[in-house]
Amino acid sequence: MTQWYQLQQLDSKHLEQVHQLYDDSFPMEIRQYLAQWLENQDWEHAANNVSFATLLFHDLLSQLDDQFSRFLIENNFLLQHNIRKSKRNLQDNFQEDPIHMAMIIHNCLKEERKILNSAQASNEMEVGSVQNTATGMPCKQKELDAKVRAVKSSVTDAEQDIKTLEDMQDEYDFKCKTLQNREHESNNMSQEEYKKEQLNLQHMFLSLDCKRKEVVNKIVQLLHNTEHTQAALINDELVEWKHRQQTACIGGPPNACLDQLQNWFTIVAESLQQVRQQLKKLEELEQKFTYDPDPITKNKQFLQDLTHKLFQQLIQSSFVVERQPCMPTHPQRPLVLKTGVQFTVKLRLLVKLQELNYNLKVKVLFDKYVLSMNVRFNYIFYLFLCRFRKFNILGTNTKVMNMEESTNGSLAAEFRHLQLKEQKNTGSRTNEGPLIVTEELHSLSFETQLCQPGLVIDLEVS
Repeated sequence: MTQWYQLQQLDSKHLEQVHQLYDDSFPMEIRQYLAQWLENQDWEHAANNVSFATLLFHDLLSQLDDQFSRFLIENNFLLQHNIRKSKRNLQDNFQEDPIHMAMIIHNCLKEERKILNSAQASNEMEVGSVQNTATGMPCKQKELDAKVRAVKSSVTDAEQDIKTLEDMQDEYDFKCKTLQNREHESNNMSQEEYKKEQLNLQHMFLSLDCKRKEVVNKIVQLLHNTEHTQAALINDELVEWKHRQQTACIGGPPNACLDQLQNWFTIVAESLQQVRQQLKKLEELEQKFTYDPDPITKNKQFLQDLTHKLFQQLIQSSFVVERQPCMPTHPQRPLVLKTGVQFTVKLRLLVKLQELNYNLKVKVLFDKYVLSMNVRFNYIFYLFLCRFRKFNILGTNTKVMNMEESTNGSLAAEFRHLQLKEQKNTGSRTNEGPLIVTEELHSLSFETQLCQPGLVIDLEVS
């Protein structure tokens, strides 16, 4: 990740300090256009060596020429004007004194690092303050929190690597086209010059190939780390929460809040969504330029399938019953329902993505799996099941999940006015005595479907 990219992520207070570093003598637009090249040069040495400073000065002008040619191809008149003006200013100010330019650039980069360190120190103080308020968090959860944050950080790093790869590929493509155009000019290049350019292109291609392999390997490692972190979320933390919920339903202590779990699920989901976009970008780069063996071509299907599998698994696991069915008249007895009496139930999606707001329509189903149970279990249990009464659900049995309905802004759907009514078969006796509560066990199921471009996921919880 380049220093310039890190600076752009800072808050407004620190960004203002960055703005104050640059003026017309060395404008910020040059810093922006040539960020990686500038950071790769030894400006401290150049500030003390006139020969090296002169060499870097001419290299800088050459870099600006390349940038101007790109704007020329893009037909961007305004940026052509700006880059040409910046080059003239550099020549006017530093042609006779390249050491002065090297000193300015060295000082700017040094001050940028100070600003970054200051911002990092402020951030660490804030994080430390938050951590001090959460000293009650168990060590296992602290470790999991660190893993989730590491996933997010890795995705950010991959984003910058892909941007660097795109810049390298654009530069390689530009150099190839430039060489082809020069070959067709009337005053052809000398053989020696042509070989030199070909060798330069070969080196650029090797660097490009290495960068592609590096990016692909980083995404593979990122997805494997995400898989392990996600497994801990789903198989450990979520299972423990459901167990605590079951205990609370039979008189145990109140269940813990879902907010921390939602925070982790959301960070991982956002990271996977970002990886999906990164893979699309890699595919675009592959379509523009490919070769054999191309690491993107070789690995893209595996990466796409793994990302889809992880996102689907995470979304499906995040669909939970936050508050079990309960009659308002008996709030201390969840899961015990009477026919003809209204009850409420609340669902929640632990992945809080803005694009899902008002996009998930949930439907309630009653005893969806009784028939399959009849088939699976033995004949005696089948006869026992046949004694169960059948019910219809009255009230609104569909609801759209949204963030406005919940007090904490989570993506939720609450069914407030549901009730059960028994189905009466023709000719059935109506004077049978009432069944006691424990004689019948039924289930409520909730279904919805997530639809996004290139992605359809069925969600269900009961």
